[in-house]
Amino acid sequence: MDEPRGGNTLAWSRATAAGLALAVLGWQGVNAASGRFVHPFLVADLVVGVALMVSACWPGDRGPALGMLAGFAAMAGVLLAASTGRLLLGGFDAGARLAAIGLVPCLAGAIAMGRHLHAPRA
Repeated sequence: MDEPRGGNTLAWSRATAAGLALAVLGWQGVNAASGRFVHPFLVADLVVGVALMVSACWPGDRGPALGMLAGFAAMAGVLLAASTGRLLLGGFDAGARLAAIGLVPCLAGAIAMGRHLHAPRA
C-alpha cells in the first residue's frame, strides 16, 4: 500500500525496530559474558527487545505499527532511565553513551509510527 506522505516508513521502522532489538539483546549477551547478567534493566531490556522484534516481523500494517510505536516508546523509557541512572552514579561509561545514543532511533521510530498510524487511509 502506498503511503500518502511518501516513502516507506513502515519498512524503515521495521528495520530500525529489528536492529534496535538485536542491539539491546546483544548487549545482554555482552553483559552475560562479562559476568553482569543480572542488572536493574535486564527484564525490561529482554521483554521490550523481544516485543520490538516480534512487532517488526509481524505481517500486516496497523497492528505491527502500533506494536512498534509502543515498543519504541518503552525502549526510550528504559534507555533514558539507564543513561540517567549512570549519570547520577557519577559515570558516563560506554554503556551510558550507548543508551543515550539509543534514544535517537527510539524517538525517530515512535514519531514515524505515530505519523503512519495517524495518516488517512484510502
